[in-house]
Amino acid sequence: MRSRASFLLSVLMAVIVAGHGKDMTKSSDRPWEDSFRLPDTVLPQHYELYIHPDLTSKTFTGQVTISLLSQEPRDHFLVHAQWLTITSSSLVSVTDNQTQAVRINETIDYEPHQFFVVRTEQVAAGSFQLTLHFSGSLEKGILGFYYSDYTDDNGKTSGLATTKFQPTYARRAFPCFDEPSFKSTYSLTVVRPSEGYRALSNMPVKKETADSPSAGLTEVAFEKSVPMVTYLVCFIVCDFSYKETILESGMPFRVYAPAHHLSDTDYALEVGKSVLQMYEGMFDLPFPLPKSDMVAIPDYSSGATEHWGIITFRETAIYYNANESSAANKQRVASVISHEMAHQWFGNLVTLKWWDDLWLNEGFASYVETKGVAYVEPDWDMGSQFCTSTLLPVLGIDSLLSSHPIIQAVETPDQINAIFDSISYNKGASILRMLENFMGESFQTGINNFLKKFEYANAVTQDLWNELTAAWAGSVPEGQKGDVGAIMNTWTQQMGFPVVTVKRSAPNTFTLSQERFLLDPNAEYDPNDSVFRYKWDVPVSYTTSADSTVQRSWLYHENSTLELAVPAEVTWIKVNMQYMGYYRVNYEPDMWAELGKLCASKALKASDRAGLYSDVFALADAALINYTVALDFSRNVANESDYVPWYSMATAFSNLQPLLASTDANLPFKDYVSSLVEPLFISLGWEDNGNHLTRLLRTEVVRLSCLSGGEACLGTAAAEIQSWILDPKYQLPLDTRRQVYRWGVVKGGTQATWDLMWQRAADETSATETDNLYFGMANFQDEAILLRYIEQSMDEKFVRSQNFLRILEYISTNPAGNDLVWGWGPSWQMEAFFSQYPDAGAGQLNREQAIERVKYNIRWVNDNTNTILAWLQTL
Repeated sequence: MRSRASFLLSVLMAVIVAGHGKDMTKSSDRPWEDSFRLPDTVLPQHYELYIHPDLTSKTFTGQVTISLLSQEPRDHFLVHAQWLTITSSSLVSVTDNQTQAVRINETIDYEPHQFFVVRTEQVAAGSFQLTLHFSGSLEKGILGFYYSDYTDDNGKTSGLATTKFQPTYARRAFPCFDEPSFKSTYSLTVVRPSEGYRALSNMPVKKETADSPSAGLTEVAFEKSVPMVTYLVCFIVCDFSYKETILESGMPFRVYAPAHHLSDTDYALEVGKSVLQMYEGMFDLPFPLPKSDMVAIPDYSSGATEHWGIITFRETAIYYNANESSAANKQRVASVISHEMAHQWFGNLVTLKWWDDLWLNEGFASYVETKGVAYVEPDWDMGSQFCTSTLLPVLGIDSLLSSHPIIQAVETPDQINAIFDSISYNKGASILRMLENFMGESFQTGINNFLKKFEYANAVTQDLWNELTAAWAGSVPEGQKGDVGAIMNTWTQQMGFPVVTVKRSAPNTFTLSQERFLLDPNAEYDPNDSVFRYKWDVPVSYTTSADSTVQRSWLYHENSTLELAVPAEVTWIKVNMQYMGYYRVNYEPDMWAELGKLCASKALKASDRAGLYSDVFALADAALINYTVALDFSRNVANESDYVPWYSMATAFSNLQPLLASTDANLPFKDYVSSLVEPLFISLGWEDNGNHLTRLLRTEVVRLSCLSGGEACLGTAAAEIQSWILDPKYQLPLDTRRQVYRWGVVKGGTQATWDLMWQRAADETSATETDNLYFGMANFQDEAILLRYIEQSMDEKFVRSQNFLRILEYISTNPAGNDLVWGWGPSWQMEAFFSQYPDAGAGQLNREQAIERVKYNIRWVNDNTNTILAWLQTL
């Protein structure tokens, strides 16, 4: 879900943003046509919301009364509404608790901006109450207010109505001020069937009224909420059961799920409780609501959403069963819960003013989740795992010309949805990690001051920088910048990142310089596109062969070089310790050789080794070093047995294999990778044993061994899946089960095998196991089978809509299927296809990145294949 507007639209949006906040009525008699934004002179104070979903007809009706404060005279009021039928409207002015009707001249559905317009007689500034009656459908996808269902172990199907509003979908459930700058309190009443169902929302139940509004129905009124934004509102009608624990503060903490999955929520309950209490201490602020719930939703468009007091999850992000789930499943559950819990403070308590500062929410939660998981699972080495799960993947995206800055102007719903991407999440998290690394303890002090200053309010990035700068004052070394904003603006206001080049300029001096790192060496750009000319304030940390103490300095954007003085006997220098900085580092060839020895002997930490494996291949891809340097360096992984470095190296190998697939280097390269991974594959085997990191490593080693054509790996996978086909109760290993499904079909995967897997996926009640099967079914080598897979998956009778794009993603990683989903098609074909279907909506940036990647892939094959083949022939 990424998008980028055309230049012309960007200019138009800039004009609109510039005009927002002014008296738009002076420029047009239809001002709602001038901007996608609501006027900031009308402020919602409180919502009285009554909502009645009908699970039989799959429709809903409702009524909302919004208490408003208008700061200026006006003759119209705007609210957001989409796909709602508003049946009646009324407006009253409120003075000293006395109300007087205001004449409504007309109402207008202005669909281009998703506005409902109430045109009135001219009214003075003051307080008003706008009441709207409305109805809608629960069958408009899985965003907004929608219908979902599940089937239990006995084959019984039950329905529910639930919400998913972030970022711009509350307007599909009730007319509202659907922008993050508007915080209001809410009093909700939800109608549910009296028998067997419950209603859930952000706040505890205040009162239930049976046989209302009619027999067999119950009205559930909830306590008045704290001030919050529309996308945090949540209401659910379901027949779920729950498990409960009590926090040290006495607050109840619950997890809701269908009864047959309730036992799968034990781990989530414990993680949620522990992390929430840990965050209370870390932020020095108690959780501000009287209860906290987590709910598993069968149909869910994202991993989870941080609704205040009632976090909702996709089932795969909350269920964990030690007898059925892998180590990776367990880590995902802990990570998603920790992420959403962080939002209860950063995003919910303090909210961004507008979506261009989305990274304040998502980058922060993506960083802090690592701390939450490390707290509950201290043996998982989450600090090192951050490199491979968060930092290194986003460097690949941010090295494209089609990347974007962390802070980017957005206006339309498509543009807003588009920035919920890895730049906001992963890059945002990575630069915060870098920031804490050079600020030290004053980072958390500044964060806590920021939360206290802006609680229940809205903030922008500069507000955070101001609080961090104040906290850092007094501990900044002399001669160093002390303005956090001045440093961090170079990272948030321009796309991309630097490669820092290290050269020995004298026996006792290393000279460091920086340039923008771009994956494609032929990429062209104008430095003047950025006020910083694509230079950054780079925090430099390093050790040398003479001193293992981490030393620090700065390469500022306005300086061309940084000189580091070292003893003349130094044989190596390692820059960017533990990969805390958001940048790559390049060395001279002899230094790469020295660093390779350190990797082989494990003299460096796991995160440093992982970073070096990633850097050396990225630099070779970008033609900044000869590919033989990277290939020579890769030999050191033969001595590696830790998960994080192996994952990094395996990622580089996996990226190369599809590029070499149609070249003469394909089989020799696979043989080379097999020679490195096979000893570890034999040592680890397939069975579930060892600690958490060993289990993650086993999965990665099996994947790489099979991907590289390892006969033992593919043969075992085929034998295992055959046993499972003959006996559905045959127990596949938990950690490698997903790989068995994936690789067991490569040899001898027939239509009959696929049909059996499809049927078992349809019968499966575990969302995790269903996803495992989808992953395996995408790796059949017959294109006709894959095409049928796509066609059948488009039918929601067979596959939940939330899973369709994931299935396409799985197929795209199969060389036999990637042409079917445009993963590796010729760029001219992609461009022709995109020209024929120009409206990409929130996916426009995806298109740009796909075309840029394909063009790069073609160039890479032409430039590197012969070098790689020649190197392989020397082995």
